[in-house]
Amino acid sequence: MRKLTVALAIALLAGTSVAGVAPKSVAAAASYQAKVVIVVGAVQGTTSSYRSDADAEAVEFLKYTSDVTKIYSPNATWSAVSAAAKGANILVYIGHGSGYPNPYLSYWQPNGDSGMGLNASAGNGDSNLKYYGENYMAQLGLAPNAVVFLNHLCYASGDSEPGHGNPSLADAKTRVEYYASGFIRAGAKAVIAEGLYSINDMVAGLFTSPAATTIDSIWRSGFSYHNNVSSWASGRNAGYTASIDPGPPASDGDIYYRSMVSIPTTQVGATRTSTVAPFASASGSYYPLTPITRVVDTRYSSPGPYARLTSGGASTFQITGGNIPANAIAVTANLTVTGQQTYGWLAVGPNLRTTPSVSSINFPGGDNRANGITVPLSPEGTVDVYYGGPPGMWTDFIIDVTGYFLPGSDGNGYVQFGPQRMVDTRTDGTGSLVSATPRKIPLAGKLGLPASGIVAVAGNVTVVSPTSIGFVFVGPTAAAAPTSSTINFPRSDIRANNFIVPVAPDGSITAVYASPTGGQTVDLVIDISGYYVAGSGALYHTLNPTRILDTRPDQGPIGLSSIFSTGAPQTLTVAGAGGVPSGALAITANMTATQQTSYGHASIGPVVSASSVFSNLNFVYGDNRANGVISPLTADGKLQLLFVGTPGSTVHFVLDVCGYYQ
Repeated sequence: MRKLTVALAIALLAGTSVAGVAPKSVAAAASYQAKVVIVVGAVQGTTSSYRSDADAEAVEFLKYTSDVTKIYSPNATWSAVSAAAKGANILVYIGHGSGYPNPYLSYWQPNGDSGMGLNASAGNGDSNLKYYGENYMAQLGLAPNAVVFLNHLCYASGDSEPGHGNPSLADAKTRVEYYASGFIRAGAKAVIAEGLYSINDMVAGLFTSPAATTIDSIWRSGFSYHNNVSSWASGRNAGYTASIDPGPPASDGDIYYRSMVSIPTTQVGATRTSTVAPFASASGSYYPLTPITRVVDTRYSSPGPYARLTSGGASTFQITGGNIPANAIAVTANLTVTGQQTYGWLAVGPNLRTTPSVSSINFPGGDNRANGITVPLSPEGTVDVYYGGPPGMWTDFIIDVTGYFLPGSDGNGYVQFGPQRMVDTRTDGTGSLVSATPRKIPLAGKLGLPASGIVAVAGNVTVVSPTSIGFVFVGPTAAAAPTSSTINFPRSDIRANNFIVPVAPDGSITAVYASPTGGQTVDLVIDISGYYVAGSGALYHTLNPTRILDTRPDQGPIGLSSIFSTGAPQTLTVAGAGGVPSGALAITANMTATQQTSYGHASIGPVVSASSVFSNLNFVYGDNRANGVISPLTADGKLQLLFVGTPGSTVHFVLDVCGYYQ
């Protein structure tokens, strides 16, 4: 099922058949350092022929680069392929294709369609087949400007399976766009599908043409080019162009055997030398974003190429563009996990190509969770999002950007403050928030804040005893029915989230509670840990996210060695850890509570004690919880952490730093 056969006149090329994962070969004539990975999937009786094809293509690649890895059935498992493909400049897949639309199901399957047909387990023959779809391909972690060749697949170029005849033009276009999406999400700038013939002529063109030659020129100069090209702006891959080049009908009438989805101006010089740019710390000032901009929404009903994330890998997401300038070095955002099948955690950061040692949010199954994050961007303006969870599980998530940092000091700088409790509707006489009723919260001139000049505030919002499931939005203004959230929660929970939000011209912010039914209430607590002013204040300096505290004995420990007992603060020296220098005023970080023996809350700041009237994180027994923090430091670069729970209870804390203000 779902393969092209010899009856369709596939050009089978001679070569030595290799089963399994072949070692990298060295060619004396190689002149480039491009990384090439060639995958042959499980294709039953045709697999041997495809291995021969792949060997012949490997011989061609070895003329130009010594870095060629072959992964063939019966050992072409997802774990082997995903490990080998990290940072690949060129990826070749030969095997079964499972596309959309197809004759079997009327709906798209993002975990099974538009990817590779690999071995479900290693060493069990060429019929041991499992499809790994777009969501898996998105986690391959290819090099920037990578090229993907899909060779001898059904559906990838728009065609049908043998015997199913010529598809409609609309179906062919849909298949081409869908098949390319996962590889584009993984970093590819061009996805070329060649259904019938060898790709060796295009391989030679990639390496022998002048560096400024475009990928479009290489595709059009291919042996099987028919000069019947139809091109259109891709609807699933913004900024990409999709092209098909129909040829003479095959025996079943099918004509769609050549396609490409690409940024056509991509130059071959970038493709054959491209590497993942290393992270480099940068500094800049802050620009709050109004309105808040949703840049990622992986839910199925959302537009664009984004789709839910499968555990055990990272997908790359473009953050800059539109309202977010191309030279942004970091963003503040709200990260929301929704629709998750089970428990797990996400890490968000630049260049997370392997299992990260940091995290951004923890969650159980079936509970929408949000976390305010400050996250550095890669040099390409992207972030990687990694999902750690049980094998084969998936989750959706949303990223709403609330502001960004640009190089230089022309924007807004940070001023250290507090932490200081500014709002507590349980005790300040304002009363609980009622759903769909915005509440203005004056801040200017309150409890030591300036009476004017505040552009944005950093803080922590805690919801207490909501009478219904829902979310609270905090911003400069708020509608009765907001379209984005700051914190999500179930009924009766106590939950906190970090935020940076712009301040209205009158020095206020507004909060609104959204719930499925009217008349619901929730109490709100807001603690402020800094503010931003125009033309002065401290600049933000990005760091590659680094763990600087982990009290678990089986994990190090890092920073502090002792578990936290209730009511007993501990002091952590931050200066000199994770890249934070002496003289830093505050850090941005993610704080996680784990292995707690009771419910409770945590506070982090320059000085904390059992009487401190602010908090950063609330949690219940048996539920790992995380929250972003913006914590001021003492003059000598220290901070304190405190756990408050039931008498005799304990908790372990984890702290991952991603930047600092100085």
